[in-house]
Amino acid sequence: MKFVPQCLSCFIDDIIGALEMLGLSQTQTTSILQEVMLYLSTHVGDDVPPSYLITDLHRIIKRHLGMAVPFSGLRQACLEAGTVLAASVGAEAGSLSGLDKFRFLARWAVASNSLDFRTAGAGYALSTPSIVTTIRDYFDAGLTIDEMDDMYRTAIAAKRIVYVPDNVGELPFDKLLIAIFTALGIHVTVPMRGGPITSDAVMADAERVGIHDTGAEVILAGPDTLGISFKEMSPELSAALSRSDVIIAKGQANYYVLSEYGDQFANATIACLFTAKCSHVWKQFGCTEKASIAAIIKEPKRA
Repeated sequence: MKFVPQCLSCFIDDIIGALEMLGLSQTQTTSILQEVMLYLSTHVGDDVPPSYLITDLHRIIKRHLGMAVPFSGLRQACLEAGTVLAASVGAEAGSLSGLDKFRFLARWAVASNSLDFRTAGAGYALSTPSIVTTIRDYFDAGLTIDEMDDMYRTAIAAKRIVYVPDNVGELPFDKLLIAIFTALGIHVTVPMRGGPITSDAVMADAERVGIHDTGAEVILAGPDTLGISFKEMSPELSAALSRSDVIIAKGQANYYVLSEYGDQFANATIACLFTAKCSHVWKQFGCTEKASIAAIIKEPKRA
């Protein structure tokens, strides 16, 4: 999915929410907003996914503030809360197997995608006590689009899976799901961003969570992009995607990119696990409001 005019209001709302959360002075806020508006005035016609543009807008904030890791406190709180909740989820999943275990853990993985700081998601005002409640509420609400059975059958038949994470608070749940595949002898590659943008998980977060402990191969996806970027992806990610049988992508930003460019991976099935947070996206799935989605968005081309 590429940029549509409706994205503009979301961009502005998000940047203002971020600046308010950071507690900047009026002078700092005005200076950043001036550059944001100048950028948008020259780039709204760019034929690219929305995530490419919002990445550049958040880089403006980082550059103005000289801040390598904005929202570090909120990132830490989400990771810690996610780790505690995922431990209990993993223990509960111990009595399950096969499709039942996959469905249970994948539902939690989708629910945890709610931990997006951006104003279209949980918001920058997300409080530590509400993190677990937010995830549980999404889990209890269930899936709006549920193609998990087909996703599971396709995934366990694969030799190579690329699993693309999204937000930092989700990683402990991703780890549980990844372990299902590696336990079956499937080669799983997990690309991690090299630098933080809002709530997106980075390489250091994967090390803290212990994604390596599942037996997955952890690689660099690229720099500080919101979701993966085909414009800035690393050679390692490009090669991994080209070799993959199945690509499982978390988050709306990764849906943007793979729904637009995924056809170049002719032999791969592409599945997305995410919370659809804007009307233009949820309408793609026939939904009328925010939706929890587990969907296969591309099948491999048959000879």
